[in-house]
Amino acid sequence: MFKSVLIFLTLFALNVYSAQEQYFVDDTGIYLVDYDTRKLTQLFDELYYDSYINPPGNEYPRVFLKNIPHDFALQEDKTERNRIFMKILIPLILKINEEILDEREILDALKYDFEQNKDFDEADRYYIDKLAEKYDVVSPYKDTRKYIRILSELEKKVDIVPPSIMLAAAAIYTDWGTSRIAVQANNLYKIKVWFEEEGLEPLEDKEDGYKYKIYPSLESSIRDYALKINSNVNYQTFRDVRAMFRQNAEEMPLYGKRMDWGMILDSDLQNFAGLLDYTLTYYKLHNVDEATLERQYKFEE
Repeated sequence: MFKSVLIFLTLFALNVYSAQEQYFVDDTGIYLVDYDTRKLTQLFDELYYDSYINPPGNEYPRVFLKNIPHDFALQEDKTERNRIFMKILIPLILKINEEILDEREILDALKYDFEQNKDFDEADRYYIDKLAEKYDVVSPYKDTRKYIRILSELEKKVDIVPPSIMLAAAAIYTDWGTSRIAVQANNLYKIKVWFEEEGLEPLEDKEDGYKYKIYPSLESSIRDYALKINSNVNYQTFRDVRAMFRQNAEEMPLYGKRMDWGMILDSDLQNFAGLLDYTLTYYKLHNVDEATLERQYKFEE
């Protein structure tokens, strides 16, 4: 990773990138804003990020794009374009799953404390209540049974979504990053808002009262989709299957192909689950489900 950072600094020192292109860094990675496809590809090459699957050590670089390159849809080689699209999204998806696993780790600790003490202190109750609100978990009880119910439901909901599923779904919804809503709204999953002023007007069904949600970044779009899968009633079957595999093999990767059929209600597209499964298979995305990000590092300018 440190070698990659040195290469990145060298590229800036040599003025490879124009003044219009921007970046910022923190202790989670390098964030790129408004990069064209050619220079993005050059950066990936310099970072030895050659393939969308099986990078060295199956660890992906902590390079996060804010948006799809403005010239992305103009790429003539569709096969290469699709590969670049996956290379853009995989680090972002792995980052979102890291966040979910952090929540799950805290949840596991709180669940253990509750089993020992049969109650929470005020701070823990506040955290659990906010987590329940986030993941749309409710309980009809007011006593200890409330938290027994909430903890049980949260254990099923606060978990990663296999990267292969989030990646394949984004490819299907955006025609591999070339759609209008992906480019103009950073919206990778056709998430809609209803009867609101803000949003991207659809080109069709303009009288139906919806617009496409505009996200500040690709990362926020992926985060919202993961939360939708982890909270919405339409994904109950998916979550039940995931919980079964999690219980049977806690340390094994959660493979998308084992549970993609649970995504049948994700879209109005005919045979969406079948199309999802085909994409996972054709691009061998089970490899991504086994992957991680490179270890966290502290970047100093």
